[in-house]
Amino acid sequence: DLSPNPGLVPYEPNLTFWSDYALKRRWFTIPNSGRMTWQRDANWTYPAGMVLVKHFDIDLTRGDAATRRRRETRGMVKGDTGFYGVSYRWNDAQTEATLVPDEGAEFDFTVTENGVARTQHWAIPSRSSCLTCHTPQSGGPLSFNTRQLNRDNIIHGYSGNQLSTLAAAGYFANAIEDPKTVPRHVRPDETLYSIEARARSYLAVNCAYCHRADGTVSGAFWDGRPQLTLAQTNLIDGPATNNGGNPANRLVVPGDLSHSIIYNRVAVQNGFTRMPPLASSELDPAGIALLAEWISALGDRADYATWRAATFGSATSAAGAETADPDGDGQSNLAEFIAYTAPLDASSALNVAIAPAPAGGNSITVSFVLPPDRAWSLETSSDLVTWSPWSPAGADGLPRAVAARIELNTTASEGSASRRFFRLHLAVP
Repeated sequence: DLSPNPGLVPYEPNLTFWSDYALKRRWFTIPNSGRMTWQRDANWTYPAGMVLVKHFDIDLTRGDAATRRRRETRGMVKGDTGFYGVSYRWNDAQTEATLVPDEGAEFDFTVTENGVARTQHWAIPSRSSCLTCHTPQSGGPLSFNTRQLNRDNIIHGYSGNQLSTLAAAGYFANAIEDPKTVPRHVRPDETLYSIEARARSYLAVNCAYCHRADGTVSGAFWDGRPQLTLAQTNLIDGPATNNGGNPANRLVVPGDLSHSIIYNRVAVQNGFTRMPPLASSELDPAGIALLAEWISALGDRADYATWRAATFGSATSAAGAETADPDGDGQSNLAEFIAYTAPLDASSALNVAIAPAPAGGNSITVSFVLPPDRAWSLETSSDLVTWSPWSPAGADGLPRAVAARIELNTTASEGSASRRFFRLHLAVP
């Protein structure tokens, strides 16, 4: 009945890798003496003997759980020198799964989609193919990291953030940061957040394990790691190893799907072969729609150079320099660009307001209007010298799709200080 033995711990990532409509469940276990090392952005480290398990089910009629069938169960094992993978294929009776040979296995089955029966192909990767993606550079397990596990879940009856639960249970050798102050991946259907945040999460989960500065893709020209800014990824108008014979084709061409190679590789259009290239034969409709929406919206996204030329009528005037402050309001042009304020109007400003909360007492509300497409974080201090991250409920730091009023509640005397100061950081992702 797929009830795991004691010692196997269930977990859920924020965003699942596309696996041809498969529904997946995950567990891990580590030796009693083993501990993991947590990292905010870098790869975690894992003890020898750790095992991660991922199980795949398929609905033979899309969306009908009554037709669900077990297809495959994979394991990743941490040895003394790295990870290796094994796969098990379930029998037709659904009672047993048998180890797949080193070379993997492929088979077909019939699915019904929108009332029409058709054949779906399934490929269980070879053990060498597993290591094509599960590399030391990618960290081994691809969905076992801070951005993926930073979410609420119930683990063996304990409800709360998965990172906090694992830390409290002693799984980490080092202290973790407050999960509310560290990043997470965003699903395509979380439309409260910007299309860029959702698209970057999709590319990070589905591509960045190979497409990264230290990755395994020969001649890779882009880096999909989520901690980089969009400019640092080299995606926008970046060259590709294979442009399909047309120099107008670039990795991502803002506002132009037909010439955006990233989109065409995922959608398998305009003569481009599919990505990811392994263990997948079905197109990802939600992912394709997400990338199409993002690339189309990029046509209206202004970078600093475009904003400078439009605002100052010149791309080179001293008044438009990033560090200049032509209206004398104490905010540089770069700060005005990030905050969506007017650099030639001293009365145009982004204000952080602090006021008594309706609840009364020592409760206060810190509020501001967050501009769209801007990452944010908050800090607090009792002396304006030493600052620390502030993470009340609702302080997720994620860019919003549209301008949004953010209201966060605290108490004036929270901690040992009798007075508190707050400051807001904004950034272009």
